Amino acid sequence: MFFHAELVLYQVLIVLFPILVYHLFFNEKNSERRKPLSKLTIIMLVILSLAMSSPIQFSTGYIYDFRIIPFIIAFLYGGTFPGVIITVALLIFRYIIGGDGFYVILINYTITGIILILSAKKISGLQKNQKLIFASLVFWANTVIVILALMAQNEGKQIWFMLVFYVITWICLIVVMIIIQNVDQRLILREELQQAEKLNVISQLAASVAHEVRNPMTSVRGFLQLMVDDKNLDSQHRNYIDIAINELDHAQSIINDYLSLARPNTDEFSPINVSDEVKKTIELMTSYSNIQNIKIETEIEDDLFIKGNKNEIKQVLVNIIKNGIESMDIGGTLKVKTYESNREIKIKIIDSGKGMTRNQLKKLGTPFYTTKEKGTGVGLTISFQLVQAMKGKIRIESEQGKGTTFTLQFPSIEAE
Repeated sequence: MFFHAELVLYQVLIVLFPILVYHLFFNEKNSERRKPLSKLTIIMLVILSLAMSSPIQFSTGYIYDFRIIPFIIAFLYGGTFPGVIITVALLIFRYIIGGDGFYVILINYTITGIILILSAKKISGLQKNQKLIFASLVFWANTVIVILALMAQNEGKQIWFMLVFYVITWICLIVVMIIIQNVDQRLILREELQQAEKLNVISQLAASVAHEVRNPMTSVRGFLQLMVDDKNLDSQHRNYIDIAINELDHAQSIINDYLSLARPNTDEFSPINVSDEVKKTIELMTSYSNIQNIKIETEIEDDLFIKGNKNEIKQVLVNIIKNGIESMDIGGTLKVKTYESNREIKIKIIDSGKGMTRNQLKKLGTPFYTTKEKGTGVGLTISFQLVQAMKGKIRIESEQGKGTTFTLQFPSIEAE
């Protein structure tokens, strides 16, 4: 093993260096990583080819390298398509190299790949530490298969070498995963900080505008109410005054919307059954969706509780569902799913509308930004603020021509 120390260090370098380059210059979101030819897939192919080009050979036909690292990373962070691409490339490369060990690799990686494909949905829902444990289980299960295959071929003499090499490989795999997860976490925190800064600016603006405008509006409305009680007014003038009062009330409601950006009602938060609130909101929006010939499909788990405000969670749902309906032409389907996963309540609102570009997604939730012709750009900004106040998050995935998915995530609590 000491004889091969330089080759082992080289294997470590060709794994860690491309990963660092990837995170420094090619940051990708999870949705982008799942594409067949994502930057992550390309980086994993580079690591795979470099690792397998300079292997450590124990005996004729039996070679060792860090190929399992890009194999596992591709499945865990890229998904099925990148994982399959890496697996096929790995087997082709190993076949070209030749030797008896190819059949061990063929059986090993085919079985492991099938297991990872079947576990794709569970993998996507794993938390940071859970992914580390899962990757370790896959790695050592893979190692056991190799040991059994070597023993079946009377190659037990190289098992001790293989175990030492695989321990080093496993440590390198864990380091790579920690780097990926920490960088991803920092990117998320940076996006949340940027969003918080934007909301803070609009909050200050909302508070100052509301203070300056509401006082004169209240005075004007008061005088109009006094005038409408004047018996000398004819019906036409009285009607004009009623219209003016109604318009002032409408302006007041708009100002209240802006003011809600500055003062979320955090003092009024209490346990609420979000399942019931989702059902009530859908009932409320059904008539509007029917007018647009939009069908709403639901999958709602019962008795899911979060800490929040009933009116505000309903306001968020109405904003997003209404946007989803308006994004579709006449006819279409809007899906609403509510479920619990990893102690989080998730509400998914999926439309089959025109979708958005990557640039539009980045600006979504920015004060006064809207993709609608007659939109004000306030609804989603308020929604982001309200969800954040309830210690929740909004995740958005969209593709032009295929639709948009809004995912609301809230910490789950027990019913009281």
